[in-house]
Amino acid sequence: MHRRWIEMPRLVLIDTATGTRVRHRIRSIRQALKQQEWYEAKLGRRVRIEKEFER
Repeated sequence: MHRRWIEMPRLVLIDTATGTRVRHRIRSIRQALKQQEWYEAKLGRRVRIEKEFER
């Protein structure tokens, strides 16, 4: 029996103005939302959450 690895998405925060990643990968949506709020307050710009898959 072969085991298949399930690709688990990780969440990253992206600065919408520059398109650059502002935070390393995050596993939980709750943590991502907290980080998004903090970075938006700190940077004064919108930050979006995106899913990233391991290759």
